[in-house]
Amino acid sequence: MVPPTDLKPTTGPSWVPRLALGLALGLLTFLAFGLWADLGRLGDAASRFAWAWMLPVLALSLANYGLRFLRWQIYLRAARIDVPTGFSAGVFASGLAMSITPGKLGEILKTALLKDGAGVSAARSFPVVVTERLSDLVAVLALTCVGLAAGLGNTGVLLAGAGLTVAMFLVLATGPGTRLTFRAFAILARRKLPEEAFAEARETQRRLWAPVPLIAGMLLGTLAWFAEAAGLYVVVSAFPEGALGLAPAVFIYALGTLAGALSFLPGGLVATEATLAVLLAAQGFPGVDPATADALAVASTLLIRLATLWFAVGLGGLGLIWLGARRKASRS
Repeated sequence: MVPPTDLKPTTGPSWVPRLALGLALGLLTFLAFGLWADLGRLGDAASRFAWAWMLPVLALSLANYGLRFLRWQIYLRAARIDVPTGFSAGVFASGLAMSITPGKLGEILKTALLKDGAGVSAARSFPVVVTERLSDLVAVLALTCVGLAAGLGNTGVLLAGAGLTVAMFLVLATGPGTRLTFRAFAILARRKLPEEAFAEARETQRRLWAPVPLIAGMLLGTLAWFAEAAGLYVVVSAFPEGALGLAPAVFIYALGTLAGALSFLPGGLVATEATLAVLLAAQGFPGVDPATADALAVASTLLIRLATLWFAVGLGGLGLIWLGARRKASRS
């Protein structure tokens, strides 16, 4: 089994610099896009936004997290990880705080939380985190296919992305692929993991990729990201000048999310915002002058990121605080 010290504890200081980097980059991103759109025009655009519509946008984000938590529970059951639902929810929520780490690699924190709070070996929990991320990638790629029906997508690019995803699954389904992933985890964990840990991880992955959990996870992931993408449609519609259909909105949001993931920047910052802003300026606000369209597009981008990325980080922070208090109470 993996030694008890396979990862640093829950809220240890090793994660603080990574979170601080994401927060700093987030502030710079907001400032840069505000200056690009002209702060005066951006303020005018914000004043025309129907702020009551942020409530359904936040509700759609919560739906995303709820569906992904259900998927998390299915994966835990498939991996034979039996922990209380409340504790499991705290671990899942805490992982949301790691959304602003590069490529969401910080989500391996969930393996430390499960080890620290329930004695679950990292060899058993790490495949769950990997499967989550792959399921998200499949979901986002599936949603970009909506753009084909709306006449927005580039078929060649989408087919290439789908081919890459299938190739990743095939590689990880083999012994060498799994070993490579687990070695990468050992490097991130800064620990030398024994051979029996790899065998446990391999067996856990086999259970996770059985037909029922695999298909259920992908369907839930697609529904989850569709809910969050629909939030962009609501945001744009809350402006008097907004005229963006649901299908294009889902396509634009999925494409922006994919661009952010491929950039490997913390939280996909800059890459996601740039993709959303450019596409929204071109398609979201017809009939207005280019400068106004830019301001409305940037306002929409910042609002949807506030209601998705930064809302998730805030909930994740609460999860970390709750788990920290729980840990302290259990040891007193």
